[in-house]
Amino acid sequence: MVSPTFFRRLAVVTALFAYLQIALGGVVRVTGSGLGCPDWPLCHGRPYPPANLPSIIEYTHRAVGSVTGLFVIATVVLAWMVFRARRPVVTWLASAALVAYGSEGLLGGIVVHYQLPSWVVLVHLSLAMIILGLLVATAMTSMPASAGIRDASFRGTAAVTAGATYVLLLTGSTVVASGADERCHTWPLCGSGLSPSFAGVDAFTMLHRGAVLLIGILIVYVAIQAMRRPQLRAAGVATMVVFLLQVAVGAGAALTDGPLFNGLHVAIATLVWAGTLSIPLLALERVDREPAFSRLTVDKGPA
Repeated sequence: MVSPTFFRRLAVVTALFAYLQIALGGVVRVTGSGLGCPDWPLCHGRPYPPANLPSIIEYTHRAVGSVTGLFVIATVVLAWMVFRARRPVVTWLASAALVAYGSEGLLGGIVVHYQLPSWVVLVHLSLAMIILGLLVATAMTSMPASAGIRDASFRGTAAVTAGATYVLLLTGSTVVASGADERCHTWPLCGSGLSPSFAGVDAFTMLHRGAVLLIGILIVYVAIQAMRRPQLRAAGVATMVVFLLQVAVGAGAALTDGPLFNGLHVAIATLVWAGTLSIPLLALERVDREPAFSRLTVDKGPA
């Protein structure tokens, strides 16, 4: 019999592999390795890559994706075994992650087949973030029973912040998809650094940086509020740290256009998303359903 503790560990490992898959996707982009394997699911017509770096990077990205898929399937199967009656929300979140993961695999094939059209790549990354979010939610909602946070106002603000963070990720993706990241190399604004520029694709960069300012205020506020609550303190501290690190890395990416900063930008943005999502999830009440047998009246026969 699989224990809830074993499932929780599996769910966390699955989410970590999904994160690694996204981070490797960032490496593929910044190294220009997206067409290192120009066909799909094979690589240059064979099941292993040729001995060149772009092909190896792209093949590694796909290999991690395959392993992640196996973990997702295992998570769904065990979720139905362990939590189907105990806490059904866990099973439905895991199942939704599997459906989204299958869609992501098909979309990945389309990206390669049509030679990486930029806006399809944007959708590809957006769906990957949804998958990670569903897997994080699966892990969080499977944790031991808790009364959660009674402050409904805080829970609502934290949930809005998580949604806004996802929108922030989308604005960052539009910067890459539009090619704006290759044009604006000043910070914090796109003019001389201290004056705005909305010329051409600079508008996408300015939209993203404006979103960072506004949504960043929300993220910092929620992280500080989380740190004041013992059961959310670790998530609050982690979210604050990765957000501030992301701002610094984002500035480095804009000023240097270096592959290191660009790769870290995607990886750390994903951690910010996971952090802001974990706070409202941990704030929710987690209660197991009462086993059906305990609600039955035992017929002891006539007195």
